[in-house]
Amino acid sequence: MLAAAVVLADEKSAIAKIEALGGTILYVAKDAKEYNVTIGYVVSAPKKITADDLKVLAELTSANEISFQHPETTDAWLAPLKALTGLKRLHLEKTKVTDAGLDAIAGLTNLEYLNLYQTGITDAGLDKLKKLAKLKNLYLWETKVSEAKAKAFQDDLSKAGNKYLSINLGVDKDLRSTNDLERLKKQREESEKAAKEATVKAAQAAEEKYAAIKEPKFEKDILPIIKATCLECHGTEKTKGKLRLDTFDELKKGAGGKAVVVAQKSAESELLKRITLPDGNDERMPPKGDRLSKPVADLIKRWIDQGAQK
Repeated sequence: MLAAAVVLADEKSAIAKIEALGGTILYVAKDAKEYNVTIGYVVSAPKKITADDLKVLAELTSANEISFQHPETTDAWLAPLKALTGLKRLHLEKTKVTDAGLDAIAGLTNLEYLNLYQTGITDAGLDKLKKLAKLKNLYLWETKVSEAKAKAFQDDLSKAGNKYLSINLGVDKDLRSTNDLERLKKQREESEKAAKEATVKAAQAAEEKYAAIKEPKFEKDILPIIKATCLECHGTEKTKGKLRLDTFDELKKGAGGKAVVVAQKSAESELLKRITLPDGNDERMPPKGDRLSKPVADLIKRWIDQGAQK
C-alpha cells in the first residue's frame, strides 16, 4: 500500500508541474484514474517550455491521451513518452516532429490513435511503428509518407495480426482497415445475393401473374405493357416506322398500312417476331433496355392466337 501511495503522490506532483507549465489535465470521467494531457502554447505561461521541463511526462503513468499543441514541439520533447506504455492516443499534428521522434513512440504497444498531420515523417520513419499492434487510426495527411508506403505498412501490420488499422492520407484518401474491407466485401456479396434472389422471385411472380391471364384483352392486359415499353418510339409524339401502339385502333392500322398483328396467327404477326428477336439484333423491340420477358411475350402470343381481342 505504501508503494502505491508513493506512486500516486509522484503522479500528482507531475500533474502539478505540467499545469505550472501551462498544460492542462482533463480526467476522462468523474472519479476516473485516467486523464488526458494537453501541452499547448500559452501566451501567459511562466516560461518557455524546454525538453528538460517535459521530462516530467514520464511520471504521468495514468495518461490516456497526450496532445502536443505547442508549435515548438520537437523530437526531444517526446523522449519521456517511452515510459508511458499504457498511452492510447497521441496527437502530434502540426509539430516539428521528424522520423527521429518516432523512436520514443515505437514501444507504445497500447497506442490506438496517432495523428502525425503536417509533421516531417517520411517513409523511412514509418517502419519504426511496426510494433504498434493495437493501432487503429493513423493520420499521415501532408507528411512525406507516400501512399504506396502507407499501404505497404498497413499490409505488414495486417499480416502481423493488426487488421483494425485505417490510415488517412488526406481528403478522400482513406486506406480502410482489413476488417473494414472484409466487412464491406461480405456486405456486397450479401447484397448481390439478395438482389439475385429478389430478381428470381420477381421473375417467378411475373411468370405466375401473366400465366394466370387465360383470356387476355388489349385494353386490360396488353396496353399496360405497351405503355411501359413501346410508346417512346410508337406513341403520339414519335411514330417510328409509321407505327402507333397507343390505342387498339392505331395498332390495327399497322405500320404504314401493313398489319403487325394477324389475329389467330401469332407466327405471322410482326409484333411478336420483333419482341422475340435475340439481343443484339437491330430490329428487336424495344431496341434499348431490357427485352420483354418470356412470360410477357407468351401473354402477347396467347392474345394474338385467341383473336387479338380489344
